[in-house]
Amino acid sequence: MTALSGSRILIVGASGVLGTELVKECVKRGARVIATTHTGEDPLGCEKVVHVDITQSQGRSEILAAVRETGGVDAVIVASGVVGFGLHDSVQPHDIARLIEVDLVAPLQLITDVSSSVSEGGNVTVLTGAVVDVATLGMSTYTAAKAGLSAAMAVIRREVRSRKITVLDARPPHTETGLASRAVFGNAPSLKQGLDPSNVARRIVDAIESNESELPPTAFSG
Repeated sequence: MTALSGSRILIVGASGVLGTELVKECVKRGARVIATTHTGEDPLGCEKVVHVDITQSQGRSEILAAVRETGGVDAVIVASGVVGFGLHDSVQPHDIARLIEVDLVAPLQLITDVSSSVSEGGNVTVLTGAVVDVATLGMSTYTAAKAGLSAAMAVIRREVRSRKITVLDARPPHTETGLASRAVFGNAPSLKQGLDPSNVARRIVDAIESNESELPPTAFSG
């Protein structure tokens, strides 16, 4: 899609650090934002905020209703997710199921639900991460979920081509969002200083406006 001014964008996971920065960047460029949050404070400047858990069918139904009430959207950005750490032979089955549910199943189901409400020539963006490109010890389940989502986007990109919808897979390196400190299991290893979330958000929104399809880790600079 071209300039975001006047567009309407659904941002999923908008109360997270990176989600909040994406809201700010889109609003600054003149977009109207429908935001979904599960926890945390409501981001400022949104046209509508929906408080839901996207792993629940009722939550996804509420999001779809909000999108339809406003006449559809021009873009969808999925910035929700959780992380966990631990060597694979130490990870419990319920923890594996939780990460797969939040990071893979729910985003795919949500995209299925709202795809028909994305305008022709619009955009669908998912944030997967550098783990798709770089095998990282202690993150096998998280990697499986994000790599699965990335692979699905490659297929969906071809399926929506007839509607001129761009599908963007954004894979930023470690970013200072605090996500690692909120792991659903395990403890994060020592990490070097991550990227500035505002810079990452700006790069992603630039890519949406310029119709890019992939942002590998090397596309982001500190």
